[in-house]
Amino acid sequence: MGGSCALSADDNVTEITRHRGDSVLLPCSCSHLNTKPQKLTWVTGRTGHWTEVLNDEHYSGRLQLFNKTSPANLSLFISDLRVEDQGIYRCSTGSQEHRDIRLYVKGCELVKKTGVEHVTVFTGESVVLPCVCTDLQNKPQGLKWEVYRNNHAQEIYPKQTGRHRNRVKLVSNNSPGNLSLLISHLTEEDQGDYTCSVQADRRDLRLSVKERRETSTHSRKTDTTPPSEQPQSKTTHSPPASSATTLEQGGRCGENVIIEGHQDRKRKQKDQVSVHKA
Repeated sequence: MGGSCALSADDNVTEITRHRGDSVLLPCSCSHLNTKPQKLTWVTGRTGHWTEVLNDEHYSGRLQLFNKTSPANLSLFISDLRVEDQGIYRCSTGSQEHRDIRLYVKGCELVKKTGVEHVTVFTGESVVLPCVCTDLQNKPQGLKWEVYRNNHAQEIYPKQTGRHRNRVKLVSNNSPGNLSLLISHLTEEDQGDYTCSVQADRRDLRLSVKERRETSTHSRKTDTTPPSEQPQSKTTHSPPASSATTLEQGGRCGENVIIEGHQDRKRKQKDQVSVHKA
């Protein structure tokens, strides 16, 4: 493979922006694919002075080169980016040529409200304690939720202990920058001061849990029907005794009517006899 490697470089510094946890490819290559550099060096000035990247334990297990399979491809791949990875990176060969790339790694800056945010709920309910990064695509580093009660701080996420075990979780896994915490089955013991912290950044909330007062059974059953809509009296008028008696004796309705008529004729005949005797 002949010829020395002349870098295909832009005179200007290439700028690349990524989020924490992302991966990035820092491009660098020879102008001609059939050339190979005498020497390849990647250095960074992220700490204030030039240090070799390939031998830095800070990048252990996170680097990948491609020049073994493609000798003219000198690009550097960095995975699982950290905020500390931000800085200038320089690709250089044995000659005086080099290529500079400025890498920006955005971390999570919490959205804050002035003072302590107050949240009030009732026992038995669930609550979402809000905490988000200004950029929802930012993956936070060192997220921690704590509760303060009686001047004592207790971590409840990601480490779950005591009463909070299996009762707390992050609201969303789709947006890395949404750090809001869901607490279920609330009791009065859950009230207190909560803190969402990401490295040196934090957000404070105060949770108040009130006991829910159930409405009495009597008051729930109170009749609220307006007077004009009150149901009519349920008093029923019983049929004449003779009809009731006849129906209880069985037989068809037609027979009952005939029998009742026959009984009425007998009464009239008795009345007439009584008049004549008088």
